[in-house]
Amino acid sequence: MHDVKAALERLLGHDVGIGVTDPRASPADLWPEEAAALSRAVPKRLAEYAAGRRAARQAMGELGLPAAAILNANDRAPIWPEGLSGSIAHCDDCCIAAVAKESTYRALGIDLEPAKPLDADLIPTICSQTEQDWAAGQADPGLAAMTIFCAKEAIYKAQYPLTGQVIGYDAVTVRLAREKFVIGAHPTLPDMQGAVVIEGGLILAVAYV
Repeated sequence: MHDVKAALERLLGHDVGIGVTDPRASPADLWPEEAAALSRAVPKRLAEYAAGRRAARQAMGELGLPAAAILNANDRAPIWPEGLSGSIAHCDDCCIAAVAKESTYRALGIDLEPAKPLDADLIPTICSQTEQDWAAGQADPGLAAMTIFCAKEAIYKAQYPLTGQVIGYDAVTVRLAREKFVIGAHPTLPDMQGAVVIEGGLILAVAYV
């Protein structure tokens, strides 16, 4: 988990708080109002939710901010304390959160995926023809496609707090260049920057405005 945290710090800079937790741990440390919001959740969902809130509070602590409950809006997006932006993501064995002051980033999006190939039948749904052509030229085309998927998930999370738009994978195109990626976005979306890295068996992607 230390490697994951260090990688995210490198991608986002030291003005962003990072939290990394294990979603398989007990959800006993949920705040009462958070637990009440998930009173009917199945155990796996409850554990993931708790890990996300635990990671978010770690990230807030890194910025010297007091801990706070992080509830969900009706659309299930986290409600961050006033003046903060943030994002949470998880897979089966890792949960991450990033929190920043809005003066640093107006909006943040993060995602993580196992560093394994994307199912071949999903590639045309996720990737444009240009992206498919690029992936086909990489050493592991399926892994390259999964990297694009991870980047697009981070982009979605970064734009949503600002636009409220539910966008498809065809709304943006991604061109990867080392750790950075260039985002060709739909005209109604904000200008964003992004980066992606593979660390500890995970693809980690960030996007920010």
